[in-house]
Amino acid sequence: MKFRDLTELAWRNLREALLRNSLTTLGIGVGVASLVAMLSLGVGLQELASQRLSRSGLFDAIIVAPRTNFRGFGRPEQDSSANLVAAGPLDEEARKDLERLPNVVEVYPEIRFPTEIRFDGTPYSTIVAGVPESARTNDAYDGMTGKFFSGPSADEAILQIEFARQLSPQPSTLLGKDLVLRYAERQALGADPEATDSSGNSRNTEESAMSGGFSVVPRQEKLRIVGIVETEPASGFGGVGRGRVLIPLQVAEKLRVAQTNDFRTMLGARPGRNAYQSLTVRVKSPALVKDVEDSIKTFGF
Repeated sequence: MKFRDLTELAWRNLREALLRNSLTTLGIGVGVASLVAMLSLGVGLQELASQRLSRSGLFDAIIVAPRTNFRGFGRPEQDSSANLVAAGPLDEEARKDLERLPNVVEVYPEIRFPTEIRFDGTPYSTIVAGVPESARTNDAYDGMTGKFFSGPSADEAILQIEFARQLSPQPSTLLGKDLVLRYAERQALGADPEATDSSGNSRNTEESAMSGGFSVVPRQEKLRIVGIVETEPASGFGGVGRGRVLIPLQVAEKLRVAQTNDFRTMLGARPGRNAYQSLTVRVKSPALVKDVEDSIKTFGF
């Protein structure tokens, strides 16, 4: 073989090796880039899911209820496995005690009741629920039509989309319109039925109703529709959705709606104090829920 042929063969081998090396390097680079992209996507989705779940209130909230509320559901009336103090009423004093626990952000009552809504003269049966001001940061309200409540005591309502479609085939047209909430109010026995506030509600105190008995009086409240939420917010007590009509929690407390546990409340509450069916305790971090829960159990709840 001539030197020229050897030289040409050597150069050809070098060119072919360079091409093979280049293709191999390109293949490795594409593989590494794909792996990094997949890992980055997975980590990003995990962070997004963690943030959404942490903001949903599902993992940093504790539902507190008197032990008597669970009798008859396969639970013992007393927990013999732990030396707990006798359970007192779940009233305003107990609420303040829970608020003073370490790592507790807020404590608020679960207020949810079936009632009737009138819109354009037509009645609709639905469930109304009170929503605390802190729910403003809940992911369920991201991208909602309209806006969140203008204030914690505003006479406003947010509708769940399915209920809004019952009122109008075009839910967005409901914004800015009024609906009437009809409900049964607890009124203290012997109270002046004419003593009402600017909304037509009784000014008689809840404490007198709970200490001396109460009667049930029909009332109504006008609410302005300010928002429509697509996804239902986090479930409330017992895993049931909060409601199809959402109102500010302070407004729900002000209405003093008669509920099924009122007679038991009247018998079990401290004189002159209102008792709650359940309270929601929000904790700073999901990692602290167990410690706060153990502290709450020492109260007997």
